Amino acid sequence: VLLSFLLTALHSTSTSTNITYCPHCSNSSKIYELISSRQQHPSTNTVLSRVSMMCVSSPANPDNGDSSTANNPHENVETNNHSNPYPEAERDPFFAFIPKIAKFGGKIVCRELATAQRAVVGFPSWSKRYVSGTFSFYKKNPRTLYDEIISGFTVAIMQVPESIAFSFVAGVPPLSGLHATFWMATITGLLGGKPGMISGAAGALAVVVADLTIDDGVLSYLSVDERLNVLYFTMVMCGVAQILFAWLRLAMLVRLIPETGMIGFMNGLAIIIFMAQLPAFQTCDAEPLFVECSLDQRQWLTFQNEPGTLSLTLVHVFSCMAIMKFFPKVPKIGKIIPASLMGLLIGTLIEHTLFRRVFGISTRTVAETAPMSGNAPMFSWPTIPTDSNTISVVVTYALTLAAIGGVESVLTLQACNEITDTVPKLSDSNQELFAQGLANLVSGMFHAMGGDAMIGQSTINIMNGARHRVSSTMSGIFMLLFVVALSGFIELLPVSTLTGVLFMVVLSTFQWKTFNILRYGRLSDSGVIVLVTLVAVFFNLAVAIAAGIVFSALVHAWDSGTHVDADIFEKPMLVKREGHVFKDAAGAKHADDAGDEELVVVKYVHVKGSIFFGSARHFINMFSVSDDPQTVVIDFKDALIIDHSAVAAIGGITHRYAKVGKRVLLINLPHKSHGRLHRTGDHTILAKQIILHEDELVDVEEGSKTPKSNDNADAASGIQKENKEEGDEGHTIYNGDGGITDEHATLKGLQDLQMFQAGVDSLDHEIDHLEAVQGTFTVHEINEKKDS
Repeated sequence: VLLSFLLTALHSTSTSTNITYCPHCSNSSKIYELISSRQQHPSTNTVLSRVSMMCVSSPANPDNGDSSTANNPHENVETNNHSNPYPEAERDPFFAFIPKIAKFGGKIVCRELATAQRAVVGFPSWSKRYVSGTFSFYKKNPRTLYDEIISGFTVAIMQVPESIAFSFVAGVPPLSGLHATFWMATITGLLGGKPGMISGAAGALAVVVADLTIDDGVLSYLSVDERLNVLYFTMVMCGVAQILFAWLRLAMLVRLIPETGMIGFMNGLAIIIFMAQLPAFQTCDAEPLFVECSLDQRQWLTFQNEPGTLSLTLVHVFSCMAIMKFFPKVPKIGKIIPASLMGLLIGTLIEHTLFRRVFGISTRTVAETAPMSGNAPMFSWPTIPTDSNTISVVVTYALTLAAIGGVESVLTLQACNEITDTVPKLSDSNQELFAQGLANLVSGMFHAMGGDAMIGQSTINIMNGARHRVSSTMSGIFMLLFVVALSGFIELLPVSTLTGVLFMVVLSTFQWKTFNILRYGRLSDSGVIVLVTLVAVFFNLAVAIAAGIVFSALVHAWDSGTHVDADIFEKPMLVKREGHVFKDAAGAKHADDAGDEELVVVKYVHVKGSIFFGSARHFINMFSVSDDPQTVVIDFKDALIIDHSAVAAIGGITHRYAKVGKRVLLINLPHKSHGRLHRTGDHTILAKQIILHEDELVDVEEGSKTPKSNDNADAASGIQKENKEEGDEGHTIYNGDGGITDEHATLKGLQDLQMFQAGVDSLDHEIDHLEAVQGTFTVHEINEKKDS
């Protein structure tokens, strides 16, 4: 059921092309090609007109343009009724899908192998051109190179406190988060799908990674070092999964995520980051380092037991938040130095000068929580236990992290494209997925926590004017330099100051427009936001996104099912009679004349909307077998058959009418709907139902020709007599083709039009108004207007 909802939503999001469809022409695909080319080459208008005229004038044999069959529609009736004008819709043998799937898979593998071969063979020449082109470009544009390097330096400074803070959120050493930022920024900067986009240790993955490292998490039976090794191996598998996502071109699935789902995702992420900062208000004296204390050994800071420490911790938090809020408004210097860096510098200065030396009270620092050494990344393959529980955790969390990181990275790329007014391409999203996967794979091999795209830093980098790969790549290189040269300073940072930085991240991440949507928005939209937020907080972000997609698809399917409507009325039409086989008194079988036209009153159902599993029941309720006339015509001109539920609904209606001797005709079937009916429906019944030619079903009210058979002439005379008995004179005239036209029916149809129902006084008033405003407006050619 959930898969059906998702496929229905995906089908609705696909873009449709408005084309002119010829329901009685087998050259529909050729016309589609001509119309497609017409949009690019207006010179094909004449060719399209000729092909359209050919189809209208020769419905029975459109290929050779012979009009003899059109003038004599009773020829080759059997061929016309039973031949399938859509050969691609014919059903293959039952097991024919096996070689087709094998062929399809083989083509994909061969294509990917050929692409990989071209990439490997052409890499030396490509890299030479890339490097030489880069040097020549920046040699001609030195100012651009300067701006890119300065922007990368600024972003790297901003990433230092956030990387350390997210390391504590994830429960890993700060050096692991800093190394992850280095690898993510450098690799995605070189190979990512969007130049200038920044990646690093991010909160979306950190909050999920924490489940693997905390003492009461899913790996509570392992030691701290073993849990860290499992985390690093999980990041390796996460990278492999993201590379597989890119190879499968799964970036297009992001369009299934509704906007309300993303709002709930951001709200849940903000709440999780906020909850992860609460250990900053805890203390532990049982162990020398806070990270070594268990949950039972940690105690909350209160005004009863530690009033001074708690007060100074709150001062750190709120002072850092105030600096980040108001420092950017300081003239000149506020735009040069990042506000988060200024908050950390002032907090560190206050901690080690005023609090410790004057008040004699200290708050916890990075060195007292989890000290770090300024070492460069070293390769070390993570070894993990091989029990089934650990392997299951690795696979589950690897896929979860891959999905979360992929979604956030692709959405960040789209946000950057909107800022730079860049036309998005699906290949860029898949390329970004590949770069993210490679960066996470390398991070796991070097004992780093991994990460994904960072929308805040990416926005700042692009707003600084960065448009090339140098800025994002240099941010990673500067991060490594900071780790090697400034590790001693980083250990002096107060943890509560880092908490203030992340509290500002929480305030900027939370979507405050949520409350307006909850108050004034649609109930289903509010439900998606609340559902995704709660699931993200109590389970994880990947499950929350999936829940939001499923709920939105359910609402969409329900709404689409109620939007199917139809115009239902009865009118006289000329219908070809079905051939019947009967036995005479001697028992011999005889067949009456099939193909003779008869004038009958039909129930005409003009369906509007999509027919699928959600709307099939509403579609079935449009018909009443006991009350409807002998012939029912269903017009699908403005409808679309989506799935087998719609096919089964049509088949069920036909079966019920056939049991009581009534007939159902299908007209104006779109190409896709015709194919779905023929692939899963009964070909024998469909051949009698689907009307492909204009002369098989004629609307009498439009003044079309009537048949020459005696039965139909009697029927027409009967209608005329009935009209005369009512006091109206019906006039019968003959048209040029020798047929008979009922003028009374034509005039009566015209009188029913809405344009003839208005009062005379209102029309006179409108005419007077038009004469009064005549001459007020003038029309000019565009070129003449420009010249003037």
